[in-house]
Amino acid sequence: MNRSIPIMIVLIVALIGFSCSSTQTEISGLISGGEEISLTLERLDVNRTSLIDSVRTGKDGSFSIKLGLEEPELYILKNDDGALINLLVSPGEKISVNSSYNSFGSAYMVSGSEESEGIQMLVEQLDQTRMALDSLQAVAGSIGDPENPQFELVRNTYAQAIIKQKRFTIKYLVENMSSLSSVYALYQKYNEETLVLNLENDLQYFKAVADSLEVTYPNSSLTISLRADIQQREASFEEATKLNNLLDMADEVTGILDLSIPDRDGNEIALSSLKGKVTLVTFWASGNRSSIQALIQLQSTYNKYHAKGFEVYAISMDNNKINWMNAMDFNEFKWINVSELSFPESTAAILYNVSELPSTFLINRDGDIVAKNLYGRNLETWLDNLI
Repeated sequence: MNRSIPIMIVLIVALIGFSCSSTQTEISGLISGGEEISLTLERLDVNRTSLIDSVRTGKDGSFSIKLGLEEPELYILKNDDGALINLLVSPGEKISVNSSYNSFGSAYMVSGSEESEGIQMLVEQLDQTRMALDSLQAVAGSIGDPENPQFELVRNTYAQAIIKQKRFTIKYLVENMSSLSSVYALYQKYNEETLVLNLENDLQYFKAVADSLEVTYPNSSLTISLRADIQQREASFEEATKLNNLLDMADEVTGILDLSIPDRDGNEIALSSLKGKVTLVTFWASGNRSSIQALIQLQSTYNKYHAKGFEVYAISMDNNKINWMNAMDFNEFKWINVSELSFPESTAAILYNVSELPSTFLINRDGDIVAKNLYGRNLETWLDNLI
């Protein structure tokens, strides 16, 4: 009996050791040209990241990070220049990441993690789409005139690129519904503000993924955060619907829903104060190339009709006053410029149901919205009849 006790203790220790080693995970690799640089590992949640570890690469650019995991987690491996590689790490995996310092995040090899390879595919596809969209925006900018048939061709090609990316994302979700990599796919963005799945009816995909993950990973922080975010998104869409109903009611009664927004000096300027003039309300942003181009083209129309009673009420969808002011000054926008400086929490954009930039609303002398999204010759034709 006395001999069996030590044997049992040895067996228990061995089992504990085996259990612990089964959750030990390692991320290692080689960064060519990245000798003795800092790398950080951050855990990625739905709406935030948290620092987990940081290391310095060796003289040959090698690195190793060890983790103790109980469930799969999304991580960001980031270099000291801010470039990042996304990984989905499962307990016990030995993941190898190889890249060069100059192409870190855009060209890399990952092995030892099938889920991380799936995320790499998502990243590469979206990078291709971004490059295509940037090229098309550059072409549209070189054409200039929105009335040019080539401009319409570019716009249609741009829309098709968006549709192609969305179909790719949805296909991935359908095929990987029970994988946590689907959470990453849900939150991919074209830029800091715009999700690939950004429409209200896209919530169905968020819900489908959440339902599936609550079966496979019910206790995962990603699953819990996803469900909470869905509830917030539903509430936001419901609020937007209520405000749109208010806008519809206002159109029936007064033609417009009045706005009072500060200008660059902090002076509130009410849209209703312009009643008696023909006013173009335009939504734009300093970081949106298409809207900047549209405003530059609008200047000649403004100069031509302003003395006759035409005014522009330009609402910037910015949250940085310096960027907003620099864009106004550099491009010499002389009309009425206002901004809530609260994007993406813009009351004006919600009230006017603005879903893209630029967006414009033409208001007649009586304060009625008579047309939307007019540019160039079409706008001038309307002005000839209203002024």
